Amino acid sequence: MNIAVYLSALCWAGIPWIFILFHKEWGLKDWEAGIIGLVVIGSGWIAYLGMEAYLFAFLLVLCFSVFFRGHYRLTGFLLGLLFLTRGEGILVLFVVLILSGMRYWQDYHKIDIAFTRTILHIIMGFIIPVLIWSFYSYLTFSVILPNTLAAKQAQGQNGLGRPFLQRLINEWLPSWGHQFSLKRFQSVNFWWIVSLIGIYSVIRERRRWLCFIGWIILFISGYILLGISAYSWYQLPILFVMQLLFALGVLEIISQFIRFFKSKLISWIFSLVFLSLIFYPLFYSTIMYSLKYKGDYRGESYTNLCQWLRNNTSENESVAFIEIGYLGYFTENRIIDLAGLVLPKIVKHVAQRDFAWGFWHYKPDYYIYSPDFDWALGAIISDERFHQQYSPIATLHSPFKNDFTIYKRAN
Repeated sequence: MNIAVYLSALCWAGIPWIFILFHKEWGLKDWEAGIIGLVVIGSGWIAYLGMEAYLFAFLLVLCFSVFFRGHYRLTGFLLGLLFLTRGEGILVLFVVLILSGMRYWQDYHKIDIAFTRTILHIIMGFIIPVLIWSFYSYLTFSVILPNTLAAKQAQGQNGLGRPFLQRLINEWLPSWGHQFSLKRFQSVNFWWIVSLIGIYSVIRERRRWLCFIGWIILFISGYILLGISAYSWYQLPILFVMQLLFALGVLEIISQFIRFFKSKLISWIFSLVFLSLIFYPLFYSTIMYSLKYKGDYRGESYTNLCQWLRNNTSENESVAFIEIGYLGYFTENRIIDLAGLVLPKIVKHVAQRDFAWGFWHYKPDYYIYSPDFDWALGAIISDERFHQQYSPIATLHSPFKNDFTIYKRAN
């Protein structure tokens, strides 16, 4: 497993400590912060370790925590890191600015120079990491930000991917908390009941937690309006907020036990029994998946592919493929991204289902082919020009049904 997996796991383990260290800012007692942390740990996304999901969640919680403590320049700096981790982090900046205005108006019933100073501190903090990255990125890649948004919109426009809202309603929401569903009554899911209790708790007394709900509303609305083609990891920010609401629902139920039973001993006995019923299915599924987890199923094949390219090609030769993550990181070649994430010229053609345009426009020195991607790239291999100009030189194992064939362009 590479350093990204360890960093992701470290952020996963670090989120509970944020709630413990900032428990007063979140209106929590020590033990309540501990329970929220255990819910986060027990609800692990093992399959997505190594991606940015947990880094984003870690920075998201830390941003709001530091903001509620009143460290505004640090808040802005963390917001800049959050935005650079994933573009939708910019929405958190809007939420923080709105919260600043609401808090200031609630306390002083006016907007003055002190409020303006707070906003400037946040914005200045935000600009620092963004400027540093912009300088580095432009010198290294000749662009400041990747073309991700336009490329994902193009995938939504060409109809090959599934719309975000469709996957959210029909696929993701029904799968959340599946371990709490009743076997005989699958439509009854205790996880959702507790989450709704958590939402009630937020509206009734834990108002600061509305920042998460406000952000996730903006997140969902933005993805729907932009017409993004949905990937499975796009659900994770929403799921993370729902996990926090589930944890708050657990706290609300325990608080009701404490209020209902006059004896502290009996109330804590009921609370411990209830927590055991909650944590057993959470930790059991996470632990069992962890024991089976061997990292990204594509990792070995893609790193072997990168090793072949390092050994058999020169740095100034270009390589075309549609999944460029490993190639861009582990090789020194110029990568022709046929999905258009880093090549803006390709995007308008991808929107029209023409993935071959980028190939013929850039004419790469090497092309990595697998029939598994014919749904997008089939027009390249079926073109007569291809076999006149390119010849197969190697076959490597792939993580998919068919092997990789590496083609080289004739000089």
